[in-house]
Amino acid sequence: MTKWSKKTHNMTGYLVWLLPCLALTLSACNEQRETLMEKPEKILAKVNGTPIVEYQIAMELHQELRKHKNLRVGSTDTAKKNALKKVIEQELLYQASQARALDIPDMSEKAEETLQSIQTRLGSEERFQDYLKSYNLSAGQILAITKRKLTMDEYLKNQGLVTPQISEEEVRSSYEQMPFKRDESLHLKHILLNVEKDTAPAEKEKIHQKAKELRQMIVDGADFTELAKKHSDSSEVDGDLGYIKRDYMPAAFDEVVFSLKKGEVSAVFETQFGYHIAKLMDKRPAGKTPYEEVRDFIKRYLQNQRKPQMIAAHIEELRSKANIEIFDEN
Repeated sequence: MTKWSKKTHNMTGYLVWLLPCLALTLSACNEQRETLMEKPEKILAKVNGTPIVEYQIAMELHQELRKHKNLRVGSTDTAKKNALKKVIEQELLYQASQARALDIPDMSEKAEETLQSIQTRLGSEERFQDYLKSYNLSAGQILAITKRKLTMDEYLKNQGLVTPQISEEEVRSSYEQMPFKRDESLHLKHILLNVEKDTAPAEKEKIHQKAKELRQMIVDGADFTELAKKHSDSSEVDGDLGYIKRDYMPAAFDEVVFSLKKGEVSAVFETQFGYHIAKLMDKRPAGKTPYEEVRDFIKRYLQNQRKPQMIAAHIEELRSKANIEIFDEN
């Protein structure tokens, strides 16, 4: 038996992993639990006296083996050590969630619901049994892992580690350091009267005249959006293209719309799709993206950077106060 080395251990942080598993009926889970009682698992480690047994590392071990699949010598041993390390970290978080007087609800019912929803998605008992065999897990063990995972997630949220606080000053500072450049873009409303390649000249002229009439109606005060809804063949029902950059539309289209002034309605013009009428609603010049447009993005980016660092530091604090034993395989 060897003691866990606190000084030399390199913290990699808490792994937030997806549990793609399937539930049996409640009675089947109970049967699996009874089977588990009959077959004691090998103890791999203890965290403050609580044993970590083989089945608990199965999910993590599967992921680690996939990482090391191209390695040869020592790859399995490395995968097992990494999987055990992650489960020990999870056990530290779980114990902390149980030891503190926090408002964390019992996750038993939610774990059952989670597994049942996956059962509905996968759809067959046979597929579920194949899944269990691939991990060498029982339904009861899957349920236990799910419950602990949900409990740890609630604990991390309670501790403010899932969405770290980011100050406005930090967001602003990051904005100043990042390029956030954008190209010129236009907010356009648009009406298209489609003309097929084999349209007869006389019919094409009728479509052209209709486009001219629609444009005159807009100039005289008719609502662009309502005319687009009634007459446009474009995929945008209300004729609103939103903001577009150059080369989003054909070159002939860009040539016209990028010369418009804000609020101006173009003359009827033609592309390979037919006859167009465009109205320029707004123009965003090229340059640095305004702070307000990217503020939320920067904040999420900083939170995603800080989250694993804060979780790692919290686990390291828990580890420094814990009694962790890892047992030799021999």
